[in-house]
Amino acid sequence: MKLIAVFVCVIAGCLILFGNTFFGNKQPYVTSDIANFWEAVDSLKDAKSTEDSLQVMKTIYLDRMSSEGQKFIEIREYTAPEYLRTIRRYPKYLRQLRSKTTNIAVNLAALDRTFKQLNNVIPNYQIPRVCFAIGCFRGGGTTKKDLILMGSEIALADSSMDFSEFKGNLQVTLSRGVNLSELVAHESIHCQQHHAKNKTLLSITLQEGAANFLPDLILNQGRLPNKSEYETQHECELWKEFKPDINSTDLSKWLFNTGTIKNKPPDLGYFIGMRICEAYYNKQADKKTAIKNLLDRSKYMEVMEQSGYNGNCRNMQN
Repeated sequence: MKLIAVFVCVIAGCLILFGNTFFGNKQPYVTSDIANFWEAVDSLKDAKSTEDSLQVMKTIYLDRMSSEGQKFIEIREYTAPEYLRTIRRYPKYLRQLRSKTTNIAVNLAALDRTFKQLNNVIPNYQIPRVCFAIGCFRGGGTTKKDLILMGSEIALADSSMDFSEFKGNLQVTLSRGVNLSELVAHESIHCQQHHAKNKTLLSITLQEGAANFLPDLILNQGRLPNKSEYETQHECELWKEFKPDINSTDLSKWLFNTGTIKNKPPDLGYFIGMRICEAYYNKQADKKTAIKNLLDRSKYMEVMEQSGYNGNCRNMQN
């Protein structure tokens, strides 16, 4: 991504970047909502009651959200009471997070490089805009058309932080740290995917799998990262359990289940989807067309069939 000029202006902790040729007059990165969040947190010390505290969160943070941040709130359906509970429950973590958000300019420079790499390889890649806000730990990133909406409380976590206030899968996930460039790259692929969403397990799994596979392929120069020990050891077993459900619309066993799944890692559908995409891509002679098909939701059954993926199960028919 070519930067003509970058002007960094700090007003009450608000970082604004200008001059990116891919966005015209629009800001490529919106971070003003972060400063408003911390202002609200600081103002809570003067609140005399719960009602006062809720009013602080509403008037200083929620009512002053950027237009992009408003979309973040709408999609996640966050409310002032939920924010107040989050602030009271995770004070130690939020103090650490605050220092991360003050240095966010370093992260934005890395995102520029990430977008440039993806733009160089993916046909007709449309570089999205990114809004950073702070949510209540219900998702690191989501999209709205060409806009990526980041929950910075998750997206800026790194393994050096203290996660003792958390429990269960959320603690495990955060304690591993989050690679912001990889997460934003994943969400940027969702901005490229087209044709109407099919709500079946297979379609959503391939949608998420492609959003993992393509950035890993491109950003790592074709060297895909090692799979987790659990996934490696249980791949065939997972596939046998997954395959009969491909036309189901119940995603709860495979996707978006960090807070609910028991006795196994969450979101194993991402792994299955990535493996199908990898198998498909490796079989295609025309890699550019393969990438296009991985972005086309209407092609996902074709991708599945042509991948030949069978869970790495020996003597198992596809």
